[in-house]
Amino acid sequence: MQITFDPHNAQECDETLGFIAQAQPCVVKMWLIDYNESQNSETVAAQPDTAPAEPETAPTWTPDQAEPDTAQPETDCHGMTHDDAIHSTPASKNADGSWRAKRGQKEAYEAAIAAATGKDEPAPAPQGMPMPQPASAAPATPPAPIDYKTMAERFMAKMADPDGLPAEYEAIYTALSIGYDDLETNQTSIARLSAYMDAVDNGDDHDGCVRHAMSA
Repeated sequence: MQITFDPHNAQECDETLGFIAQAQPCVVKMWLIDYNESQNSETVAAQPDTAPAEPETAPTWTPDQAEPDTAQPETDCHGMTHDDAIHSTPASKNADGSWRAKRGQKEAYEAAIAAATGKDEPAPAPQGMPMPQPASAAPATPPAPIDYKTMAERFMAKMADPDGLPAEYEAIYTALSIGYDDLETNQTSIARLSAYMDAVDNGDDHDGCVRHAMSA
């Protein structure tokens, strides 16, 4: 026997259950089982298929992970980092804290310093405007005498350095017309030898150092 009614209509449900209860109690039990299963199926179908996605969290740093490298490269007194193309190798600095120039790269070395320090040539004045006249130079004062001991210690240190001097010291003395006997007291010879070493620090070769020393 098939009984048809609307399970969502409360009145029809009461009437149908009362009829079935009078007819056969076991039929009521079976109907209730079928009814409960149909309600459970509808409830499951109404639920969403997938659970809501978990919110993403930002990655965190853990102690076992390597920290980012924040070390800064070493710079000299001009704020320049070492460049093998214009600086001597291995890296070393002059007494003023600047990188030592590579031999034969004086022009490139000086141009790099000018660019780093902002001491490039001034821009030309616009046409039609007179160029400012430089003030008259004050009378030049003679340079202070160079201490022989200080110069000698500096020269000996360069002789001990394989790359300290571009030529043998005897060739340097000959080119600068320096005598051995009076070097300790001859201020001209002392000044020439000091100027020669200044040119070495600027990256000049032997001939350039001689020219610089003889014109100083």
